[in-house]
Amino acid sequence: MTATIRPALDSLRSLPTLYQISETWGKLELKLETDDTRYWVTTEGVAQKTNGAPINYIVDYVTVEKLTEEGNWDLKAVYSPEAWRLSQGFDYCQVIQQELITLRDQLDARFSWATLREIEGLEHELEVANKVVSELAAQVRKRAGS
Repeated sequence: MTATIRPALDSLRSLPTLYQISETWGKLELKLETDDTRYWVTTEGVAQKTNGAPINYIVDYVTVEKLTEEGNWDLKAVYSPEAWRLSQGFDYCQVIQQELITLRDQLDARFSWATLREIEGLEHELEVANKVVSELAAQVRKRAGS
């Protein structure tokens, strides 16, 4: 499976609304639907976690649904904006890792200085990305604890 980076929250917000669900808690807007995933953004609701309010009705949270083998949409996760950025960071690291595997296979099959330099550059990029992901994870943990 090819790794992809999920869309940025600002990008999702700017997409036209495909469908919306309005309830007493707030409003969820379906912003993007792929073959197997739906991305909903909460545009109206509570400003922060509160007792009794469903977590997916916090403004700017992203709700992700996945298509099951039976053809039904299943709620998979609800992300705060910070957790969404963290997940994008994980996605980015996966993309780099897949590219490194491909390049290392190429290098094993046929040595090339250019390929080796590209690997070294991606290894450095992955190191930097992992540091950023670590910092984002700390922010998410800190926010979850407050």
